[in-house]
Amino acid sequence: MNVYINLPVEDREAVDGFMETALAHGGDELQQPQDYGFMYARTLGDLDGHIWEPSRLDLEAALAAGAPTRPAPAARAWSGARLRSVRAVSLILIAGLSGCADFPGQSDTVRVDPEPLVEIGELEGAEEYLFSSIGQAFLLGDGRLVVSDRGVNEIRVFGPDGTFINTIGRVGEGPGEYGDVTGLWLTPDGLIGVWDGGNLRVSTFRVDGELVGASRLRVDEAAEYSVTPEVLFGSFANGDILLASLEFGGPPDTPEAIPDRWVLARFGPDGEPRGALGDLRGMRRLRGQPIPFTPLPRVTILGDSLFAADGYEAAIDVRGPAGVVGRTIALPAVDRSEDADAAWSELEAELRARDRGMYLGMLERLPRSDEFPEIGGLLADGRGLLWVKVYEIPDDALWLGLGAAVHPGAGGEWRLVRPDGGDGEVQATVRLPDGLTPLHVTGDRLVGIQRDALDVERIVVHAVER
Repeated sequence: MNVYINLPVEDREAVDGFMETALAHGGDELQQPQDYGFMYARTLGDLDGHIWEPSRLDLEAALAAGAPTRPAPAARAWSGARLRSVRAVSLILIAGLSGCADFPGQSDTVRVDPEPLVEIGELEGAEEYLFSSIGQAFLLGDGRLVVSDRGVNEIRVFGPDGTFINTIGRVGEGPGEYGDVTGLWLTPDGLIGVWDGGNLRVSTFRVDGELVGASRLRVDEAAEYSVTPEVLFGSFANGDILLASLEFGGPPDTPEAIPDRWVLARFGPDGEPRGALGDLRGMRRLRGQPIPFTPLPRVTILGDSLFAADGYEAAIDVRGPAGVVGRTIALPAVDRSEDADAAWSELEAELRARDRGMYLGMLERLPRSDEFPEIGGLLADGRGLLWVKVYEIPDDALWLGLGAAVHPGAGGEWRLVRPDGGDGEVQATVRLPDGLTPLHVTGDRLVGIQRDALDVERIVVHAVER
């Protein structure tokens, strides 16, 4: 289990002092120091694979340099944090190097502030602030945001205050270009990884857009695959990636709902196959069309462990490096059998309200089951906890959700679960603001997509209070 810990300290000397103590006890500096004048940070990996980032933010200097009077997310986190001495921080680190694997700062109370700290996106205006189909987004340690827009095949970098900085790569087939941005992640050494499903290529870039490397996938050597990998499901602590290929469920004339099948495999950043990781049930289709309340596969990765839920049951399988299910985390189930008729009625009413005539016609011919999915989303946060969404009716219905097959369900109740327990004990419960689709959760920040009444997509950053 790998944890990311941001440590605000008093000054630059404290940052360097922390690193000197950590390196003397076997730590490894993962990247060059980040020095922006008003903000200084360094990044360390300890012997257990956890990532520590001591940092110092001079808020007055940041504002003098032209930052907005409303503090950026990183500024709010650091300026409002309780500062610790170098000695205290060093003791914490030494304990970590000695094998302590507890979750720092964990609390039974978790709250996501309903008001975003940062909001990026417009209905009209400069193109760099317009989004058509947001794919992935995540925060860097210094508060910058990396966002992919699949609608225009573009990767953009924004500052902590939401100001556009630069793009990464461009559309094309050559080095430093991509045909289809279907995956985006942060590599262990702080680079931006891009999975280009169009060109079957893995590329890495620096945040400023400089190409570091590009490798085509060696699909001819992945004997376990019956079809070509197409979707990125996540990345491992050592830099490997998890790719999946889709096999559609059943012929169009099948009279019953048949699930798709996702075939999982692990590849290195050089495109070399590492081996198959089994398969996962996908959405259910009836006569070739997805049913409205279909379960969807949910996958996340912590360290070298793969956590996978197909949504059919209130359970998460934990798979090791070879893809073998080592254990299962059982979660509390929700009995909806008595509310089945109401659920279908709510779906029909919502389809009418949205003027979805095609779906209404399909709904009339569809058998109405009393079985519903259990899980509507699965994420891992920066403190090593699993965030599991309770499937909500009718909001999480595939027929209503835009991007629901790719992203977790929006809003709703999320359970925070320790990944090392088999009983699925819920550590905390948090309710997200309506319409907020989470993409990335750190220790104290949540990055997500927010859609307004005009269906305009925006990237937002919310504070997470624990």
